Order: sequence, then structure tokens, then C-alpha cells
Amino acid sequence: MKTILISSILLLFSVYTIAQNDLNISIGKKEIISSKVLNENRTIWIYTPDITSQFVNPDKRFPVLYLLDGDAHFYSTVGIIQQMSQANGNGVLPEMIVVAIQNTNRTRDLVPSLDVNNPNPFIEFLETELIPFIDKHYKTAPYKMLVGHSLGGLTVIDMLSNFPELFDAFIAIDPSMWYNNEKLLNHTITQIPKVKMNGKRLFVGTANSMPVGMSLSDLKNDTSYETWHIRSIFKLDNFLKTNSNGLKYGHKYYEKERHNSVPLLSVYDGLRFIFDFFYIDLSEKDFLDSTAAIASKLKTHYAVVSENLGYKNAAPETLINYLANDALGKNQFNRAQALFELNTDWYPENANVHGAYADYYLAIKDTINAIKNYEKALQINKDPSTTAKLNEITHTKTFSYTVDDLQKYAGIYTLVDFNLDMKLELRHDKLWAIVPGQQDSEFLPVSENVFTVKGQQGYIITFQMSDENPAGFTSVQPNGTFKAVYKNK
Repeated sequence: MKTILISSILLLFSVYTIAQNDLNISIGKKEIISSKVLNENRTIWIYTPDITSQFVNPDKRFPVLYLLDGDAHFYSTVGIIQQMSQANGNGVLPEMIVVAIQNTNRTRDLVPSLDVNNPNPFIEFLETELIPFIDKHYKTAPYKMLVGHSLGGLTVIDMLSNFPELFDAFIAIDPSMWYNNEKLLNHTITQIPKVKMNGKRLFVGTANSMPVGMSLSDLKNDTSYETWHIRSIFKLDNFLKTNSNGLKYGHKYYEKERHNSVPLLSVYDGLRFIFDFFYIDLSEKDFLDSTAAIASKLKTHYAVVSENLGYKNAAPETLINYLANDALGKNQFNRAQALFELNTDWYPENANVHGAYADYYLAIKDTINAIKNYEKALQINKDPSTTAKLNEITHTKTFSYTVDDLQKYAGIYTLVDFNLDMKLELRHDKLWAIVPGQQDSEFLPVSENVFTVKGQQGYIITFQMSDENPAGFTSVQPNGTFKAVYKNK
């Protein structure tokens, strides 16, 4: 059982609340795409992780989940993904974009063609219009999934069999494999052995659509029309168990679920199956160990994640920076250096990463490497606080404030994310921060309108000014970025 310590660390990177600017809660938006292939406008529902994330990384790219019958399954699918990738510090699934396709003519779109040379136009719409549109306008990663239920599940199997290059993973929920006298089912059984799946993943969820009182053992000898649907799915399952041809295949039968109730559990289990390599299960020992072991464990784990997803993946820069600064504060120098170094390997163009590594070198009195990393940070971003730190250790210039200068920053400020008031006051000619429930901290000036916190690594407080008076400040610190607005004296 994980302890409070681990939960506390992870919660620093979870959603405190879903930030909204008004009284409405939004989890997505709609886009209208004019399709030349289908000769109609199509409505697409889109969720992006920044809508619900407390820590937005503008450079991060995300896998994309394409959802058939999108208007029916959008809310539940987004809820599962947000819960398992963001809420309560969860990192069981990666954050991902959800693209849900609203139906116009469901039967037309979701009934596959058996003529590979003349496929359903809906497939062409996906390949030549929708996917390129999403890739152009959203921060997509190369990894794509397709999810469908019933006839949508049939379409998922069709895509896997005939157009496997379009998606990396597939979830078919209670697919209608009986359709058209099982012609697509039989075609799939013939086609799968001919196609190299190269580690693609398929999860099939099957509902209990048998008559009440019938068991799976009874199903083996049954040939009735009532059981055709479930029998056709098990026919596919029995084939794929021994003829996957490189396909990573998972299946689950939901005895207590019917056709219309099975999608929620199938999406959850399907995503857990597809991303079974993603979650890193850090123990209490990993967080308490003073050695460099955790950095090695993170590096190994994310190498596996990158290999499975087909593009580079890394732990969040803010998480690694937090762990590194925590180790530095405890004088665990080997652990701190390994984590800071890992961050520079993963985020070589991030100024904050190099600045934090320079702070580490300064703490261990390695001035040469401190200067080198401050200079690297300044090459990426001309930050005045970094310049002040570099000037201080190279004796180029020092910065100080008079008591009158400091006086203008005194007052009451409201921390926006927590709706909590804090006070800045002059005490013995120094500027002190008083936050309820925390130890008082001294603000040290490093350049004009920029301060750090005495005795703390990685804290930069930048005041926003209006007519020479503070309007608020932004605090960049190891566990995130927080804003405060000036309230009164």
C-alpha cells in the first residue's frame, strides 16, 4: 500500500480543480469539417488535455483517439482518459486528444465494403480529410487509436484487416461480426495472416447478449438466431488467439453487461490493455532512497514507453525538477545530480532545466559548471533572474534594493489557484512573505521586479507592475507556476 508521502508528491502534479473562467464547465469543442469525399459537413467533437490540465506544456504532443458514434461515447471516454491520466496524480494512461465523429448516416458510414479496391467512402474521409485536419490544427503525436461499438466495432475490425497502417491500436466493442452473413468476419480470418501487424494492438470487449439463463457452455452447441451476434465475436476471438500474426491481442467477456452497457468498461479495459507499458509504479523506497536509482529507473521506463509509442517520451520536466530540488535540499547530491542531468538529456532546449542544473552546481560550489549552465539557459531564454544569478557569481554586477524600493511590494496578494490571501511585509528592512499554514519566507531581489526565496532552490518570483506599483506576481517554482494578484495594502 502506498503511503501518504507518495500521494503527496504525485498530487503536486495533479489537477487541483478544473480551472474555468466562468460558471460553465467545458470538456471540449465542436469543429465542422466540409467533406468533399462524403459531400456533406461533418461535426467533430474534440477534447484536448489542456482543457482539464493544471500544468499545460505548450510544446507537448499527444496520441489521438478517434471515436466512432462520437456523440454517444464522447463524455464517458473523455472522463476515463482525464481520470486515468490527470486526476489525483494518475499517470496510468498518457494524456491524449479525443476526436469523436458525430453520425449523419450511421448505416452508410459504418458498413464496410468487401471490395478493397472500392472501400467505403467513410474510410477515405478518415484517411484524406479528418486525420490530416487534426494533425494540422492540433498538437498530435504519431500514435493513433480507433474505437467503435457495434457497427462501429465492425468498422474497427475492417480497418485493422484492410487499412492497418492508418492506426496503431484498435478497440472493438461488441462488434457486429454477424453482419452480412459473416462475410467481413470470414474476410478478416482470411486477411489477417497476410498482413504484418508489427506490434499493433487490438482489444475486443464482448457483452452477454445470450438469452437469459444461457451460459457460455450452452453456447458451444447453439445455432439459434438469438446467439448469432455473440457467437460471431467468439469465432473471431478463437481465431485471433492463435493467428494474430504479430498483433498484440486482448479480449474480455463481460458476463453482467449487455450490448448497450458494455462500452464504458470496454473502453477502460481496452485503454489499460493498449497502454499496459505506460504506468511507472514508483514505491515509497524509490522516493526515499538517497541514491541515483530513481533516475535510472525513470530513464529505463521511458525508453520502453518511447519504443512502444514510436516517438520520444519523458517524464514531466516539472516532476523531475521537483524531485531533484527535493534531493538537493536534503543534501542527497548524487540523487539530485542524476535527476538534473536526466532533465537536461530529455529537455535540452528548456531554459528552466539548465537554470535548475546551474543552481545545483552553485549549491555544491562548482562555479565553472554553474556558469556554463546559466549561460546555456540564457542562450535559450534571456531571463533577467538568470542574468542576475550569472552576474552575481561572475562579479559582473550586483543588485540590491533600498528599504524604500522594497516598501512598494508590501501588501496583501491573492493566490489565484487557491483563492488564498498572503501578505508581503517589511521586517528588519527585509521583504517577508506570510502564507497561512506555511513558514514565513524572505524574498531576495535578484533583478528589477524579480525575487527568489532565501534558502530555497528553483523559486523565481516576477512582479507585474502598473505605474510603478505591483499588480501581482508570477511564482515559478519546482512544483509548478502560480499567479497572485494584488489586493490591498
